[in-house]
Amino acid sequence: MDAIKINIIMGYVLLIAGLLVIIMPIYQTYNIFIGKSLPPEILKNSMTAQPNQNVGSLDFQKQIENAFIKIMPLELINKILNLIIWMILSLIFLVGGKQIAEIGIKLIKN
Repeated sequence: MDAIKINIIMGYVLLIAGLLVIIMPIYQTYNIFIGKSLPPEILKNSMTAQPNQNVGSLDFQKQIENAFIKIMPLELINKILNLIIWMILSLIFLVGGKQIAEIGIKLIKN
């Protein structure tokens, strides 16, 4: 085979690989948002936050901590951070897949 055919074959391989790198995170993100799966657990919660008992009426810091623990538990913060990290990783995959597909298109054209 000559170099032109090899370039075209490699171009199509890179184009398909780039499209797969784009489609897979989109599909996984879709499953996360419809509730079929959870985002990858990158941050694990090893701490437990318990409300402080016997808080005096003048200890405002402890009262604020107790209110915050009731409003925003650590598990919820962990889930939000895992979702944000997954979205950043998905964006990296999308940009990388775009670059791979563009290289494949350039090889096909030449």
